[in-house]
Amino acid sequence: MNVVAPFGFVTGCHLRDRFMVQATLASIRYYCPEVPICLVADGIFDVSDLVAEYNVSVLRIPDLPSAEMRQLIAGNHRAKLAAMWEGPFEFYVWLDSDAIVWGDFTPQVRTDVDFQIFWDDTPIGPEEVPEWLRHFYFNLDALREFDPDFRWQGFNYFCSGAFACRREAIPFRDWLNVEDWNQRRPGLFAWGEMGMLNYLVHAKAQRQEIRVASADLQHVWAHHGKRELQQDCARADWRFPAVVHRPRVAHFCYRKPLLHVLDGYHKPFTIARLEHHRRHHGDLGAWLAVLNEDRRVLANKVKRRLWNLVGR
Repeated sequence: MNVVAPFGFVTGCHLRDRFMVQATLASIRYYCPEVPICLVADGIFDVSDLVAEYNVSVLRIPDLPSAEMRQLIAGNHRAKLAAMWEGPFEFYVWLDSDAIVWGDFTPQVRTDVDFQIFWDDTPIGPEEVPEWLRHFYFNLDALREFDPDFRWQGFNYFCSGAFACRREAIPFRDWLNVEDWNQRRPGLFAWGEMGMLNYLVHAKAQRQEIRVASADLQHVWAHHGKRELQQDCARADWRFPAVVHRPRVAHFCYRKPLLHVLDGYHKPFTIARLEHHRRHHGDLGAWLAVLNEDRRVLANKVKRRLWNLVGR
């Protein structure tokens, strides 16, 4: 896909989480109505209604010109990287489909750098390697076999559900090189693409190949708590608050933001889901649409568990 704009939002989905990306798109359009959007569709399924509703351009993984790239990123968390190599924006903000725009934070996006981390509370590491580094990112002992000069301390390790990036900040061939390391040492990198992305961003910054900045622009309630989000929602009923005290990305990972997930927190994401459905339905119709989506998710979950039980 050719570059068509200097800046935009990119989000993505596969068929199973298509209903969630509707909320992401609704939040972008509400708080940043003039910013162009690209939707990365991982598979062949209909998104024509989203194109019409939100005026999005679509980047389909099966249509990528590189067979090598299609094989690597189709059907997994790496699909988000298509925007880095084939996306329509020179600089973009990526959002996972379980993340929403929560207030207009675009004035804080640093387009003068190559990569902006949306995280700013990882402490500078001590000499002893912390357990979270291996759990979330990479096995440092194994990594030293391939990059003995990499110094892990002092970097801001981040959740890759939201970030800002320049197109081609990490060339595809550089990514393939690290994929090869992971093939040679299974378990070297953790959590889909997150460990690899963190390593490449920090290693390239260390070698002064890219410029990296950080900002506290991603709120994961399971990590940062719910209080700020609850304060924003306090007087907004079930609609987007007109005033958000600290604009940022609200990311609902760990526990999916669905009504039947009782030990999670979902109100801001549910507000975004309702905003999408209110475009064509009233309040009652929007709630019924959300409840029906959750019913289908729960039914599919029960069906998969029964299938797994029978398969044993």
